This record gives sequence, C-alpha cells and structure tokens, in this order.
Amino acid sequence: MSRLIMTPFLRNVLRVDAVLSGLTAVMMVADAELMAAWTGLPPGLMTAIGVALLPWAALLAWLSSRTVVANAAIGAVVALNFCWMVDCALAAFGTFNVPQGLGVGLLAVQALGTFVIAELEWMGMKRAPRAASLRGALAS
Repeated sequence: MSRLIMTPFLRNVLRVDAVLSGLTAVMMVADAELMAAWTGLPPGLMTAIGVALLPWAALLAWLSSRTVVANAAIGAVVALNFCWMVDCALAAFGTFNVPQGLGVGLLAVQALGTFVIAELEWMGMKRAPRAASLRGALAS
C-alpha cells in the first residue's frame, strides 16, 4: 500500500476541510428548520446531511493529525469531495428538489468551495513525498 508523508500544506487543507465541514454540520443539525426556510430544501434533508458531516469532519481532523497516511485515504477524500461538489451543483439546478433563491446561492457556493478544497487536497496528495514501505525497508 502506498503511503504519503503528511506535508504542512496537505495537513492545513485537510484541517480547513474539517473545520468547514464541522461548522456546516453544526449549523444544519442545530437549526434545520431555519436552514430549510432560508433555502427551500426539506428540514429532514438538512438534518441528515448535517449528521453525516459530523463523522466526515472527525475523519478529516484525524487524517490531518497523522504523520503518514495511506495514499488511498487521501484519494478517497478527494473523490468524495468531488462527488459532493457534483451533488451540490445538481441540487442548485433543482435536480433533487427546487431550492429557493438563497438555497441556489448556498448550493452554488458549496459546490465551488468544495471544488477548490478537493483540488487543493489533490495537489497536496500529488506533491507529498512517498513514505518508504515497510517491506522495502525490511528487504534492504
């Protein structure tokens, strides 16, 4: 399994992603009714997304605290962020529900922000040095 040495850049991008995901989760869980009224999206959807984002934020925070991480773990974070970006963009166009004005704006900003974070994580992953494998070290 390919492993990466965590760089300050990648660590910081993961931390920003964790903080933003955590804040979004707290807002959605704390007042789903208000968020639903602002966006035109169902309160149950807001709550469900908020609850799902809590462990996601925790995972990102945990990954950012490691000195060495599996390349596949960061790749999965990037892939899931790109999926989230596509979902937000589709939702902004009313594919799943018909959001109101603020909802369209919120989803568009979410899609754009997630794209930027995913791209930065991808760059960080590609630039991070590879850790020597345990097998390679034992064979030497």
